[in-house]
Amino acid sequence: MAKNNSKYLETSYKNDTKQDGNKGRMILNDRMPGITGATSDIALQDAYMNSDLYKLALHGSNFFQKDEIDLYNNIYRFGLYNPYGAVTNLREYLFFTKPDLNILARDDLTGSFITNKSNGTKNGSKVSNSLSSGLANLPFWTELLQERKDTLKMLQNSYAPGWNMLLQNSVISNLEIPDLEGTAIESPVNSYGVGFQYRGTSESSDDSFDFALEFKDTKWLDIYYFFRAYEDYETLKHHGTVAPWQGYIINKILHDQFCIYKFMVGEDMETIVYWCKLYGVMPMGLPRSAFSTADFSNGLSYTINFKAAFFEDMRKEILIEFNNLASEFCSDTKANSYYQYETYNTSTGMGDYRPAKYAYVEQYRNDDSPTGWVYKLKWKGDKKF
Repeated sequence: MAKNNSKYLETSYKNDTKQDGNKGRMILNDRMPGITGATSDIALQDAYMNSDLYKLALHGSNFFQKDEIDLYNNIYRFGLYNPYGAVTNLREYLFFTKPDLNILARDDLTGSFITNKSNGTKNGSKVSNSLSSGLANLPFWTELLQERKDTLKMLQNSYAPGWNMLLQNSVISNLEIPDLEGTAIESPVNSYGVGFQYRGTSESSDDSFDFALEFKDTKWLDIYYFFRAYEDYETLKHHGTVAPWQGYIINKILHDQFCIYKFMVGEDMETIVYWCKLYGVMPMGLPRSAFSTADFSNGLSYTINFKAAFFEDMRKEILIEFNNLASEFCSDTKANSYYQYETYNTSTGMGDYRPAKYAYVEQYRNDDSPTGWVYKLKWKGDKKF
């Protein structure tokens, strides 16, 4: 057996040498067709990149050209280095929708906003200067209305539809998402004491989970007042002092919860690699202990605990819902008047850091992708320069 194996290996080696040795020597002697006939540096480079000499050098180092990488039909015996599809640096973008707390007075039937009748403004116009009945006589809320109406706009989507940009601009931590963990179902044991396990579902991993986000506050305590107002509202709702808008009660809509969209984009800062959505999000407290110390050398920040009812990721309908919301928040006329922003401004030769007003998702053709396309997060704003 050993002798036969030796002959087999020896013959195989000779055959390989006979088949590939002459070609290898031609390559090393630079006599490959196309290379010696090149008449310019560009032509020489193109010829070299497409030549067997270049492929021989690549394969000798276990590297491959883009068209040689096929994860579904090839086996790479010594591992695969794939720089064309590698994930390097990702950036996270979070988009917060707003709750719709019943703060500024609304008509119980139509939901339109009303004003104090004494000021002569027509009932039903969207210029509300009055609080809902449960909040009207509470000093904390009257002061918020007079001094921090922008905070109230972040808490009542029906009055000021749009993204909660206060939270989006202030969050400084990544959103941790839950792992999928399947369950095992055990069968009854037989007479020999042997049982089997069957694969169960992992759907419970997407239901009712806790997470935390850290927010950087200002010296005017914009973030603190947002969550402080939310906590006070929840207490008043618990005691029956304030109630949701009548339409939400009839339709059983949870008016004090919101959603979070998360996009992870690639190194070009726009190609979406991963996306997900959290439903039924509600903050669960406010750490006032942050003011237990007077040392704010690193600034003032809070870690807010949240609960989410449901989680979904990598579903195309999430992108459709995101674009639908963006269209609701910004009319087509207004969006068309905005300027298109890019990651890099070729006119100035610098990064494009203009503040944006509008974000949306577009589909782009990409032959490198297994699907043939990619999704990109695009931005528009009202700043020309």
